[in-house]
Amino acid sequence: MKYYKLTLEDFKRVFEFGTNYYIDPIKNTTGRTTGEPRGLGAILDAFTLGKLTEIGIEKIFTEFNRNKSYLLDFDIKSNNQVMDEPDILHIKENGILREPCLFVEIKNTSGNDRWIGLTEEQFNTIKRSAGDSKVYMIYASIRSQIANKNPKTTDLTGMFLKEIEDKSKSKIFQKFANLNAECKIEFIISSNDLELFAYPFERGMNMYETNLFEEKKFSSFYSKDGLRKDVLDIKEYKNFNGIINLEIEQGLSAEKEDISKFEIKGSFKLIQKRKKCFIECNSNVIAKNGIFGKFELKKNKFYSFNLATLGRDPKLKRNNLFISKKRIYQLVEEGKIRKPEIIVEEITKNI
Repeated sequence: MKYYKLTLEDFKRVFEFGTNYYIDPIKNTTGRTTGEPRGLGAILDAFTLGKLTEIGIEKIFTEFNRNKSYLLDFDIKSNNQVMDEPDILHIKENGILREPCLFVEIKNTSGNDRWIGLTEEQFNTIKRSAGDSKVYMIYASIRSQIANKNPKTTDLTGMFLKEIEDKSKSKIFQKFANLNAECKIEFIISSNDLELFAYPFERGMNMYETNLFEEKKFSSFYSKDGLRKDVLDIKEYKNFNGIINLEIEQGLSAEKEDISKFEIKGSFKLIQKRKKCFIECNSNVIAKNGIFGKFELKKNKFYSFNLATLGRDPKLKRNNLFISKKRIYQLVEEGKIRKPEIIVEEITKNI
């Protein structure tokens, strides 16, 4: 997929927006969840990643179709002026400014994200705002090359401040990496894709880890004297091809059966310890689940099964439509969701 290397001018555009937002006397700069006042640094952190991602998509669109300009919303608006608008706010074509024919949402996704999607309320608002227009949600990443093997050196604000201080010969921010950031589209899903493939996580349900199988050493349940004392049960399956319900961590029951129901194919042993389940693969094993996706486990390897809740407070406060990020990539590989470069070409042609 095409990518775009963000420039100093792109960073200046974003930091100018964030600064203008902060200094505007009519804008409320308190935190949404804490209610605490936020300084300029917090406001810049809140806007920089998202706005740089929007600029990256704008530039990638331009590479695909230079006959149009794709205008983003960088205006400072009062709260009563803020509307449920697309991120590509206007199109300029043949010298004429017009409304877009498609509704495009641009979202940043990082390597740590497990789930992709929206609250039910957000999704309904987008569909209502889009009217008859098709809805596309573009998920893109911002990646930078670290310095001195330290991920903190790629902080976007730190790299920007280093770049502009070089001209003043100051040395305050020299420990950060040189300004470098690359925007890459990871995948694009339509509103139809979300409705078709997302799982309806309802209010009060738990969020779950999506990295379900982690390779372990055999010493996790074998010692020099044989089985460890905390091994409760071992079941062996030969040439198995069927459905197994795998317990979540600490023996808790999943809220809905399809969360813990896995289609498994291969020869393996299931080992139950006091708090976790393990799988010893006597052949290559395929484990599939409609929510979490497909997992390919290797012969003669040993894995922990980690269907655990996510975070300190895993209970969801709203109804949500979520797709496992791992599964989205698999759906693209299987052709069930189209490749992003194909959809970008379609968007830039029809928007």
